[in-house]
Amino acid sequence: MPLKPNDVFSRTFEDAGAYYAAAALEQQAAYARYQPAGGAWTLNYDTSLLRIGEVTVHQSPLGSLGYDGSWLWAWANERTHSPGVPRLASATWLRAFGERNRIYEFAEPRLELDGFPDPLAAAERLATVALGALRTRGFAGVPLDDGAWAFVLVDDADVPEAGFDRRVVSRMFDAAVRLFPYDPRRTATGYLARHGFTVREAVSDGSLHADHPDGTTVAARFTDDGLLAAVSVRGPAVASG
Repeated sequence: MPLKPNDVFSRTFEDAGAYYAAAALEQQAAYARYQPAGGAWTLNYDTSLLRIGEVTVHQSPLGSLGYDGSWLWAWANERTHSPGVPRLASATWLRAFGERNRIYEFAEPRLELDGFPDPLAAAERLATVALGALRTRGFAGVPLDDGAWAFVLVDDADVPEAGFDRRVVSRMFDAAVRLFPYDPRRTATGYLARHGFTVREAVSDGSLHADHPDGTTVAARFTDDGLLAAVSVRGPAVASG
């Protein structure tokens, strides 16, 4: 199935992005601190290792962005990855996730992203949602000699897992809504659920109230248009992951 004529992702994809984005961006920042981008790099699919600068991590293939703006999922790239090889486990799980939830972007082997203003940014949105759904430790995109990009999932247990920190909650919500703006309430719910909160919606005003087993509570209020209006956190100064 081709991308829609107005060059946007499907609403089911956008809904998934809204749900996973805040926690995914938080985790991606933790990975970036562990393995900063920009240095000389080596990617080896056979050993499942990615080296950037002086840091090496375990990775599994996610997909590739061609010089022509076409995205090919790793599970569909039989020239590089033989069907059924263990390193495709995460990419194959993501395809099944897309099929179950009718997110065709994850289920179709190839997506034409050249209609987007920035195909690389569109590919990074795909990788962000994949990171959130799979709960891996990050993703990396590395440029190839022919103008293409290879994207991998970082699934290395040595990369720190981002824990809940009350000091950055509002910042993460804002960043996620900028990337996936369609449902801020879903953004808050997904982030809080990821960090172990029980989330409930107030019948009176539609605000969200979340409780963590350690005693932390979070409240999020929204405007009549569904935009995030205010976030408050009470409880431990720095909560655990």
